[in-house]
Amino acid sequence: MKRTTLFLFLLISVHFAFAQNTTSFVERLNSLEGIEIETIESFDSLRQTFKISIKQALDHKNPKAGVFSQKIYLSHFDINQPVVLVTEGYQARRNYFSEPARLLNANQIIVEHRFFGESVPDSLDWTKLTTFQAASDHHRIVNLFKKIYPGKWLSTGISKGGQTTIYYRYYFPDDVTVSLPYVAPLNIEQEDARINLFLRTVGTPECRAQLLDIQRKLLIKEKDILPLLVKYKIDQKIVFPQSDGLVFEFAVLEVPFTFWQWAPFSCESLKEVEDSPEALFQKLVDTGILDMYSVESQSYYLPFLVQAYQEIGYYDFDIDSLKSQLQYVSNPSNSVFLPDSLRLPYLNNQMEKVHHWLAKEGNNFLYIYGEQDPWTSTSPNPDSRVNALKMVLKGGFHATRLKDFKEEEQNKAIDLIKEWLNEKE
Repeated sequence: MKRTTLFLFLLISVHFAFAQNTTSFVERLNSLEGIEIETIESFDSLRQTFKISIKQALDHKNPKAGVFSQKIYLSHFDINQPVVLVTEGYQARRNYFSEPARLLNANQIIVEHRFFGESVPDSLDWTKLTTFQAASDHHRIVNLFKKIYPGKWLSTGISKGGQTTIYYRYYFPDDVTVSLPYVAPLNIEQEDARINLFLRTVGTPECRAQLLDIQRKLLIKEKDILPLLVKYKIDQKIVFPQSDGLVFEFAVLEVPFTFWQWAPFSCESLKEVEDSPEALFQKLVDTGILDMYSVESQSYYLPFLVQAYQEIGYYDFDIDSLKSQLQYVSNPSNSVFLPDSLRLPYLNNQMEKVHHWLAKEGNNFLYIYGEQDPWTSTSPNPDSRVNALKMVLKGGFHATRLKDFKEEEQNKAIDLIKEWLNEKE
């Protein structure tokens, strides 16, 4: 009886103590200026998780220009642990546990990028969709939450989110101690020529030849394939804003980039494709490219295209071997999918400034890339001038993460991150 009573007492005490801590933390959150919080279900029973709306200036250089609400997710564990800031490049669709936060047992804040998802201003002034403005969003968030988390901070992001991680550190180098961008390009031209040069040499000559052969066969049988594309649209209930012919030819041009980025099928499978329109079209469908040209996809990625052609760069298509077969594509540039009204002046040299800064001052960066991912072609290459490490996974693609490396390499990277975080400032 005494043991039961003691157990119940301890259980009630623990519950009461946890409730006090919970209440205390929520109260501290509510004390932060300009935020609204909502408690949500967590992916981890040890963490308190919140969806938070934070007021941001539309123009951080002119706060009187208006505000918008930016969505973030906070996963709280322990105020004495580090904080991982996840800089999304697009919409933050959900809360999740990032690789760095899991490895460090850290608190985590995921930030939706401005102009995406729920973080869209009422008035779309596209000139305010710049790397500086987005970095200033992150700067305000970090400064605000450092009132709760005074310890070390690490920023991370994947793909365009990884680019965002780099830009944030460039503009505000002292906000975080470590930056861990995954598969992040850093283009230095509006359409960076290094990407097409990479596609001419990546993989084996045999595989590149097979990809080119598929492209040629698709274009040769274009007249017979277009009715199959019409049926595909009906079956999938999708609509293209552009003509079927234009979409089809751009999808064909996109095949090598998508193949090396995501490896949707093997090189060996290309040999087995029959020459029939149906078999060739199915291989194009297998790449997953076609859905990217739907109204929904183009609408979702529109802010990215604005950014790409205003500042952060993108790629065009090498048509030297296919030009004579193209009937609808006269300008092999992805800018075709950007409305004329949103073709803003390109901010020359901005990305070169970031490159130069990384080369001279980009310390405590851990870069993760896949060897065959086309975006690796425009990645930073740290040297002895900075304390940084670039890891490239042999045979890796755009989905490459630290967990994909050999255990010895993983441990080396994790130890290095912890070493940087433990450095005295």
